[in-house]
Amino acid sequence: MIPINDYRQFVSELVNSAKTEAKIDDDITIRLAVTETQLVNLLKDKAGIVVAGNIPGAEISKSSWFQSEGECLLMVLEKMPEDYQGTESEFESYSKLQQLMIEIVRLLVNYSGFGSLCDKGEVDYSRPLVVEWEYNTYGGFNGLSVTFKLKDKEV
Repeated sequence: MIPINDYRQFVSELVNSAKTEAKIDDDITIRLAVTETQLVNLLKDKAGIVVAGNIPGAEISKSSWFQSEGECLLMVLEKMPEDYQGTESEFESYSKLQQLMIEIVRLLVNYSGFGSLCDKGEVDYSRPLVVEWEYNTYGGFNGLSVTFKLKDKEV
């Protein structure tokens, strides 16, 4: 399993690099949680752009006892007022969130991997990174999500 503090550091550095590349001046809050319920509680009163995600577990097979894979989910979200629906303001917000997600994905794909920030693992490029739009998730947040796999290095 990827050590939790190494994963937190990875996400922090990934988001900060993507924010710089996307030329976003807004503050970005990062929230990682073990369960969806915990994430809802952590996001309850957050305003502005939030990068939220899970803390990956591990899939371990007998044939690869010394290596595991963890499914990761990162979301670029913002709680938008109801009166934003279908307006230019909504699409401007989506555009900013999309640009941040594009940079996160670009960094994930072009990084020398998780290993450049943490010598304990790397992104599994044999599997696709999947980006999807999110609407009214975790109590009214909209944006995008990306799922990918991390594999730890043999111990």
